[in-house]
Amino acid sequence: MKELPSDLELNNIPVTNPAVASWKTNNDGLVLVNCDTGISIALNSTGVMVWELIDGSRSPGDIALKIAESFTDVPDCVTEDVDACIRLLADDGFIGYEVLSG
Repeated sequence: MKELPSDLELNNIPVTNPAVASWKTNNDGLVLVNCDTGISIALNSTGVMVWELIDGSRSPGDIALKIAESFTDVPDCVTEDVDACIRLLADDGFIGYEVLSG
C-alpha cells in the first residue's frame, strides 16, 4: 500500500452539495452545475474520480490513497492534486465539509 503525505486535513470529510446537477461529457469528463449559485465546472477523468469518491465517508487523504492505488506510476504530487481539486470544489460550493471531532 502506498503511503501518502499527511498534508491534507484528515479530519474533514467532504460531502457533495445536493444542489449540484451533473452530466457526463463525450470525453469521460463531467460537468457540474451548482444550482444555488449558477457556477459550473468541467472535470477531467481524474477530477471525475475525485468527485465520485466524495461520498461523505472518505477524507481527502482516503481519496488520494484510493486514487494512488488505482493507477501505476502515480506521481508524488497526487496528494497535492487531490487537495487542489477538493479545495476548488469547496471554494465554488460544489462540496462542503463534515467536520469530525477528535
